[in-house]
Amino acid sequence: MTLHPYRESLLSQLYPGFQHSSNCLVPAILAFEQLLSLPERFRTKVTWRLDGGFGGDANVDWLLARGYHLVANGCSNRRSAKLLQQVKRWQKVNPTKYVGRVPTPETFCRPIETFSIRYQTNTDWKHTYLFSDLHLSGPRTVHFYDQRGGAETEFRSDKSGGLYLHKRRKHKRDAQEVWLLLTDMAHNYLAWLARTILRDSPLADFGFLRITRDLFAIPGLIEMEQGQLLSVKLLRSSPYAEDLLACLQRFWD
Repeated sequence: MTLHPYRESLLSQLYPGFQHSSNCLVPAILAFEQLLSLPERFRTKVTWRLDGGFGGDANVDWLLARGYHLVANGCSNRRSAKLLQQVKRWQKVNPTKYVGRVPTPETFCRPIETFSIRYQTNTDWKHTYLFSDLHLSGPRTVHFYDQRGGAETEFRSDKSGGLYLHKRRKHKRDAQEVWLLLTDMAHNYLAWLARTILRDSPLADFGFLRITRDLFAIPGLIEMEQGQLLSVKLLRSSPYAEDLLACLQRFWD
């Protein structure tokens, strides 16, 4: 679970590989509430954007009953095909995606809207559907849902963006969970560095992979005295040394 736009990891939980994601939502939300000490009255200010694996009817109804807002991708391919036939008017989202309002196929504890989506891939047209209680137009609902991509980007950065979570596996569950927590700590330190030290510089758009591969690998020398940093020297031949030194100088000044 990632806090956007800070790019910080709030919560990581370890499950067996065979467990379906729909069974992970409720414990993740409860842990999120406890972690942030979220009062019940503030739940109406939180909107969950759920991928299809989390967007089952029971999970949707549970979130609505708990007072949250949501935009959830439904998980039933059979229902998606039926809803597609009920669209009376399509609205264009972009040249390869269209959305149409359809009747909500299930009764939930709070009124929600349902949208059928038709989109083009490299080989064919596919379809899905969204549940939403935000009362936005079809195109705005789709745009809002598509903005959820920040979390997926952060997951990929932990797996292959310099932290290589997927290549470091422990045989014991407890050891793997500790490794997951250590990766979260490293992830958040990188997010802090990018947000503070590298901001407003030519390095500001560096992702985690480029930070660990190109910046952390610059040879250098630091001088310390009684626990205090006195100087940082970096190899001048590195193409990023001058910019990184300027960022460090500005931060410590």
